Amino acid sequence: MPELPEVETYARYFARHALQQRIARVRVLDERILGEQRKAAFTRGLTGKSFTRVRRHGKHLFADAGDVWLHLHFGMSGDLAYYRDEPPRFARVIFDFDNGAHLAFEDMRLFGVAELTRDPDVYILEHRLGPDPLDPNFRLANFRALLAGRRGAVKSLLMSQDVIAGIGNLYADETLFQTGIHPRRAADRLTPDEVKSVHRTMRTILKSVIERDGWPPHFLTAHREEGERCPQCGGTIARAVVFGRTTYFCKRHQR
Repeated sequence: MPELPEVETYARYFARHALQQRIARVRVLDERILGEQRKAAFTRGLTGKSFTRVRRHGKHLFADAGDVWLHLHFGMSGDLAYYRDEPPRFARVIFDFDNGAHLAFEDMRLFGVAELTRDPDVYILEHRLGPDPLDPNFRLANFRALLAGRRGAVKSLLMSQDVIAGIGNLYADETLFQTGIHPRRAADRLTPDEVKSVHRTMRTILKSVIERDGWPPHFLTAHREEGERCPQCGGTIARAVVFGRTTYFCKRHQR
């Protein structure tokens, strides 16, 4: 499932290929990808326009088309493809540009959404999305305030999009693995130093994966198998279900 780093990669791809090009035609190949939006309104809102900038918030991508913004959520299998010849197999929406190239939003499982919104900030507010952890203004004090008074499992809170936007299963597990915190530990039992470590480590992991375009081999994510040897301490990797998601952690060093 695309999480924050993957969507950041999509945002950079979109910016590299699709900005400042007039949209000659919008083709909706499967209306289910539009959610509750009407096909006519979607195509009319973008035809003849040009995308001028891209913005990402958590797992959400927004592209400015003047009086409206394209909003893309990638669900479990969403992707972008800029091409000139054959469209990708699971293309659901295609933007045809004046230069003869095309941008496809593809989604095999159809859990994603392509729609229009007037203002990303309004969308974020209306959908109660938490702050983006890579926002320069997301400081330690902000993170402490978000956790204050919350008693749920720390993994559950990291994955709650109304608390922090963009962290999913893999990155929550990786953050807790690298900070030595058990995923079921109650958030209100974290020490001030542990809160500081989670904040710093979470941001470092996200930036590292974005810049590497992949997972370093010493990360937990490269060893997500029950019984695997922990790459950090040599302990045993265990599996459990937390927040309804399969969770991997080290039985030795995560407490």
